[in-house]
This record gives sequence, structure tokens and C-alpha cells, in this order.
Amino acid sequence: MAPLGQPIHKSPALLRTSLILAAASVLFFAGCGQTWKVSDPQLKPIEEMLEANLPAHSPQDAVSQFLETRGYATEPSGKPGTIVAIVRDRETNKLQPVTARVTFYFDANGKLNTYEIVQTVNPSTPE
Repeated sequence: MAPLGQPIHKSPALLRTSLILAAASVLFFAGCGQTWKVSDPQLKPIEEMLEANLPAHSPQDAVSQFLETRGYATEPSGKPGTIVAIVRDRETNKLQPVTARVTFYFDANGKLNTYEIVQTVNPSTPE
């Protein structure tokens, strides 16, 4: 061990290995940037529907039109470059449909970057 106050010299092999591991980590997480997997199995049908219809880089207008066509309500997001929608999965479980609040995030060019899905309380439905 080096005495206090003296620099510790790393071997070139150790430095090279550290750089390779750092670069691999950056590439791994950059590749995962578009992975939108949800952990809640009840939200899976909503996620699959969004993945099938709204791929990454979809224009903001296309996302708005998709939501409007299907009758999903939108809420004010308070942030530019975002759309917040209430999406309800009526197909999978008709007795207890799952409702989610989905926040869509767009880049400076108005292209879909990612979205966040959070389960919400199902609104009451008229009988």
C-alpha cells in the first residue's frame, strides 16, 4: 500500500480494463434507453398495445391522433414535449379493466423518446 499523500500508479492493463468496462456499461445502458418494459403484469397489455402502435421516434402528432382515435383522455402535462393520457385496457379483463396514466416524452424534434406507464384507479363506469 502506498504511503498517504503519494499517488497510486495503476498498471496500463488495469486502466485499459477499467476503460473497456466503462465503455461497455455506457453502451449497455444506451441500448436499454428504448426498453420500456413494465414490471406490473397487469400493465403488460397496455405496454404491448403501445409498442405495437407507437414505436420509438413516432411523431407527436401521430401519438395525439392515436390517443384521440381510441378515445383516451389526455391531461395537461405542464411540461413542453410531453403528453399525458389515461389509457384503459378493456380487452384483457372486461370485469376489472386496468387503467394507466401514460406520460409520453418527446425530443426537441417532436419524436417519441420514451413513455412511463403507471397504474391508476379505475374510474367508475355507469351501469
